[in-house]
Amino acid sequence: MKAKILIIEDTENVRENIAEILEAENFEPHTAENGEIGVEMARKIQPDLILCDIMMPGMDGYEVIRKLRENEITATTPFIFLTAKSAVENIREGMLLGADDYIPKPFTIEQLLDAVNTRLERIGAMKKKADEAVKNLTNRIGLPFASELQDPMKAIVGFSELIATGYPNMEKQEIVDFVNMILKAGIKLRKTVSKTLVFYRLEALSNKSEELKTLKDSATQGVYEVVEQTAQSVAKEAKRESDLRLALVDAEVRIPRDLLEMAVSELVENAFKFSTRKTDVKLVATTDDSAYRLSIEDEGIGMSDEQILKAGAFVDYEQREGSESGLGLGLHNAKRVIELFDGTLKINSAPNQGTIIKISLPLI
Repeated sequence: MKAKILIIEDTENVRENIAEILEAENFEPHTAENGEIGVEMARKIQPDLILCDIMMPGMDGYEVIRKLRENEITATTPFIFLTAKSAVENIREGMLLGADDYIPKPFTIEQLLDAVNTRLERIGAMKKKADEAVKNLTNRIGLPFASELQDPMKAIVGFSELIATGYPNMEKQEIVDFVNMILKAGIKLRKTVSKTLVFYRLEALSNKSEELKTLKDSATQGVYEVVEQTAQSVAKEAKRESDLRLALVDAEVRIPRDLLEMAVSELVENAFKFSTRKTDVKLVATTDDSAYRLSIEDEGIGMSDEQILKAGAFVDYEQREGSESGLGLGLHNAKRVIELFDGTLKINSAPNQGTIIKISLPLI
């Protein structure tokens, strides 16, 4: 497919000569005799590259690029100035407005083609990189996320349809059973969406240094109560209250309460998820002069060194025999939030020997 190049130049013979040169090189040139027409054409044809003179009556080149950068359709279109003005300050002004390059007049055919080809090659490389990033994002995040939503959505729609169409002939208990299945699927769906939102919240927070700094100044008092209540709540949901073992101490740490609760909840949930009933899940906390240290230990299926190295968001854990599939968001989110608040999370694990997660958080 030919690259579309828009030439905005008020001098007719220069404009037509450039168009002929580009056409001879198998480009698709479009021409505009002034800035106003050029801006309108750029929005209409969406060229791959714009060549624009600076000194034009009416709307000059600087105003052209200002207009184009203000419009979302043309905001990122590569732009090269054609200019007889070689002063450094004029070149700098053009670059500050968003120009990608400039060609000083008079220029040779080779200089013109070199500038055009160089810019289009960069565009091609950037587009290829962007396409690969999108493909990777789709494979790593989009497909696993959609797959994780698919089963609960099928259950919700399927069982709802059965009740909606068949309830006159159904027993009361049968309806209750279907409703419970819908509820279970809805809870799973809610958890997946919630964990994904936390993932994006933490990614955004990592790029907001001022907000993160403010949050680091906040403190969670009564860590004993936070960890105890969170662990008990997760154990109750897993119907394994009798498997939970707690040996905790109190402390005051530099992390917001809700984020601490989230991290502990995710890690304890994993401990129950990847271990069997009537095996212990132990939480042991200690403090020293600078840190609060919490270990979460289970007697479950464990992880290999390779699985530990690959642990992260949107990692498929389906191959961990005896466990449910998942997106890996729980462990990733917990690790991410602990590290954002200057703590550490380490994993000690081996297949069929259980897992120990060791957390360290700075004290107030």
